[in-house]
Amino acid sequence: MIHNNLSSQRKHSLGFVVFLGLLLILIAQLDFSLSITLGLGLAIGFTLQKSRFCFVSAFRDPILTGMTELSRAVIILLALSIIGFALVEWWFRAQQIFFKPYVFPLGVHTLVGGSLFGIGMVIAGGCVTGVLMRIGEGFAMQMVAFIGLLLGAFTGKQTQYIWKNFFGEWNSVFLPDFLGWFPTLALELALLFFLWKMLKWWQVRQLNK
Repeated sequence: MIHNNLSSQRKHSLGFVVFLGLLLILIAQLDFSLSITLGLGLAIGFTLQKSRFCFVSAFRDPILTGMTELSRAVIILLALSIIGFALVEWWFRAQQIFFKPYVFPLGVHTLVGGSLFGIGMVIAGGCVTGVLMRIGEGFAMQMVAFIGLLLGAFTGKQTQYIWKNFFGEWNSVFLPDFLGWFPTLALELALLFFLWKMLKWWQVRQLNK
């Protein structure tokens, strides 16, 4: 019985893969860039679903369960992103193309919005990626969280000017402007490595209690 169920699942999975492949080929005939975008989206979604990657777990699990695997994965993700952006900046400068990244200023609305989002994603049991992933898996209740996410984003966008006018904003700080790119890169990677080691120590400590 179990063997038959597994065989049936494999057939359905294979059929779905063939369907997606044909769909991508069809879309490529109409718009190649759109097919690439869709393919990348599918690959990212597949990776997230199989890895069970979730930012909520990365921040929640060290406190509730003492497990820090996802937290350390987020740190590795940040480190790779920092290195990637630094390489892009280096390439642009080598091509004599200069640009200034837009760094958002900080304000009270940032702190309030971040706090509300953090509380909401813990109550919902998932971040944006986690909610979308579970909707795809068939968890209908996550649609409630998704609707709340849309309403919150819309309300925040429409009332942002009120927060800015009432509380004002603090000037943004772009570290490479003050320290240079290589010192900033070294400092950020060193801090991330320290956090990674601390999280690993915390998990060992919690599990040995």
